[in-house]
Amino acid sequence: MNPKLREKTLESLSAVLPITGIMLLISILLVPMELGAMVMFLTGAIMLILGMGLFQLGAEMP
Repeated sequence: MNPKLREKTLESLSAVLPITGIMLLISILLVPMELGAMVMFLTGAIMLILGMGLFQLGAEMP
């Protein structure tokens, strides 16, 4: 993997992970979600992290 892409992906991960963790805690403890909805949420979070990393990489290109 490109080192700059890895760096941008890790930055995106650090931005999205706290929000994702809070939403997972809420969905487990307060408002139970179906397994399918939780899988879709986690898939969306992973795609968001990758998309933000690619966007940041593209925004910094000359």
